[in-house]
Amino acid sequence: MRKILLMSSALVAISGVAEAACIQTPTCGAMGYDSTVACEGGIKCPFGNAWNCTLADKIAQLEITIEKLEQTAQQEALAKCKIGDILYHDMSCNTNVVASKTPIGVIFDVTNGLAIAKDEFTNFAWGMSGDISGIQNYANSSTSVADWQGFSNTKAIYDYEKSQGGYYPSMEKVLLYSTTGTSQGQWYLPAAGELQAISTNKDTLNETLAKIGGTQMSGNYWSSSEQDSNNVWQITLGGSLSNTRKSYRGTAKPIINFISKDKIDIELTDRSTACKVGDILYSDKTCSASVVSGKMPIGVVFNGPNRLAVALSDTYIRLQGSHNNIPGITNYTNGSQAKQDYNGKVNTAAIKAYDSDLSDFPAAGYAYNYTTSGTKAGDWYLPALGELNEIYSNKNVLNTTLRKIGGTTFSFDYYWSSSEGPANSVWFLMFSDGDVSYTRVNGYNGYVRPVLAF
Repeated sequence: MRKILLMSSALVAISGVAEAACIQTPTCGAMGYDSTVACEGGIKCPFGNAWNCTLADKIAQLEITIEKLEQTAQQEALAKCKIGDILYHDMSCNTNVVASKTPIGVIFDVTNGLAIAKDEFTNFAWGMSGDISGIQNYANSSTSVADWQGFSNTKAIYDYEKSQGGYYPSMEKVLLYSTTGTSQGQWYLPAAGELQAISTNKDTLNETLAKIGGTQMSGNYWSSSEQDSNNVWQITLGGSLSNTRKSYRGTAKPIINFISKDKIDIELTDRSTACKVGDILYSDKTCSASVVSGKMPIGVVFNGPNRLAVALSDTYIRLQGSHNNIPGITNYTNGSQAKQDYNGKVNTAAIKAYDSDLSDFPAAGYAYNYTTSGTKAGDWYLPALGELNEIYSNKNVLNTTLRKIGGTTFSFDYYWSSSEGPANSVWFLMFSDGDVSYTRVNGYNGYVRPVLAF
């Protein structure tokens, strides 16, 4: 009996130790592991999938949650939008005018959340010639419609201008555009595919633009898609895309991705409003209506938005001894078409490529080799007929400024352009009456007034 009692006591003692060691496992929440999402700087609970996160981790997770909620709300709102709906400043859409909200555009693509602006910028060149790095070139219109990268294209044009110089007014105008609820750098120049979608829906979009007091679309519109160094894709609304010289005139229509927060960080001033017709252009590329002491005048502005100026003097010169159709220059068979040619810079470069020393093309040679303080050979050029016609239209204002600064006023005689006509001929303009014509130029004389894109 004694042995049995001893064994019983031992068993009782062991049982007591086991009861003392069995403590209930605490929950992760009770131990301070309050996050159900893994965090980079946190500690994982050993008893489950909870985490103890730092304050920075919690803030980051909260921002992610808010962003997801915003995206969900945007997607739900987008599902209710349709082509032709009004886009409001809070990025909501509605078929009807909402009195408490500010309309800023019209939706033209629901899938990607794209809208056109109420406003647009007319009679602007696309920009300077040169192949923009970062933009794919499309050889024909059928392939260009695959380009929906307007935002990245516009950024590439901005980056190119910033690093290489030059002037790209259509890009500048759309990047400087802003509205209630948007800031500069959010709007951009549509790519060819985006522009084609706008053209396809132009009637619906114009109805809504009229409803909200916007500018209804008509004319030729620029895309941000290149064909090559000299041409980009442009569309006449309702028609098809066509390759167009970068120096021609067109309309820039800003568009926005209203479900994206992407923005181009820009450092721009609106150079299109800095100069007016008749302003003096100085060697530092500034302009003023008045004579500025200490600065050197080099020209007179004849187109402010596109920053074009004429030289202070001209020369009476033989155009050339013989003429052939020059590769890279368009042939125009009538004056109304030729007056659309604003491509004097490219035309002059094409003549230079055709005749490297320009000995057979003295008119183009004089303009190409013309220099001033602040400019070098190749900066000035022989104007195209469109540019020459604009100079003629403003000749009285230009002459007033030329007299003020000691320049040479325009003659009442023929002025040569760099625009080609049919059958080995060149267009010229008579400054006495504005008449335009073309001639085969074996030995003919006329005036040359160089032009500068500044």
